[in-house]
Amino acid sequence: MTYVMSDLHGCHAQFLQMCEQIDLKDSDDLFLLGDFVDRGAQPIPLLLDCMNRINVYPLMGNHEELFLRCAEKLSEQATPENFYERYFAEVQELCTPWVQNGGEVTLMQYLALSAAQRQAVLQYLTEFRLYDRCVVGGVPYLLTHSGLQNFEKNKPLTAYAAEDFLCARPQPDTVYDTEEVLIFGHTPTIAFLPEGAKAEVYFTESFINIDCGAVFPDAGGRLACLRLEDRKVFYV
Repeated sequence: MTYVMSDLHGCHAQFLQMCEQIDLKDSDDLFLLGDFVDRGAQPIPLLLDCMNRINVYPLMGNHEELFLRCAEKLSEQATPENFYERYFAEVQELCTPWVQNGGEVTLMQYLALSAAQRQAVLQYLTEFRLYDRCVVGGVPYLLTHSGLQNFEKNKPLTAYAAEDFLCARPQPDTVYDTEEVLIFGHTPTIAFLPEGAKAEVYFTESFINIDCGAVFPDAGGRLACLRLEDRKVFYV
């Protein structure tokens, strides 16, 4: 079976619950469409978990892109205890936007890793792709983190900039005139639903938004998982 999730944002416990609910097997394929990290409680445990799963195919999210740029500049001697006192000043301009955008929990957990674990995490992040493709039940799908910014019909994907995959904000009436159905996250579907409603996967004829705001449960958010064979949606 082929499953897709997005925007886990450190919700490792919910991820494990979802894997149990769908009875995820090594023979299944699981595409994770970026934003593993930041905001939630366990971003680094989530990354370490996914690194060891042979059937997880990760895409780059805007939060991974920012994490990677910042982490590559951090001193090897920095720890959670000494970072702000000794090392923050030298990376303040770069890291402040990340910290202000929910990155502090990721930063502290990353700094608590051994040197070998840090290197393994960074290597893993460099392997994240900007997009992926699959065909399930004869239907071609294009998977990205956020949709496609600056979309043009017949424009090759290689002609798009990285931020076009990471920072798009499609609206309910956005149409992607392609042969492929786009699946993405990044913009929580809570924004498209009545106030107080539980978030749901948002389907249109040309795209599917699966970001149901897992890290925002108080606002109606929850983790969603889409199975492509029958387009069944699971929620935690």
